[in-house]
Amino acid sequence: MKFIGFLIFLTIALMGFSMLIFLALFVGYWITLTTVERFNPELANRMVGHKESSEE
Repeated sequence: MKFIGFLIFLTIALMGFSMLIFLALFVGYWITLTTVERFNPELANRMVGHKESSEE
């Protein structure tokens, strides 16, 4: 029974740490892209891969 409890704890702890890592990376990317977009919008568009559509 202790082993099952340990596995449940390990699962929850790993899910929590993976969520923290994901959020840290996402927020860092978001802040970086926002800063780059503020100073150089063309570079930010190239980083994201945005292509302007040519409407005729």
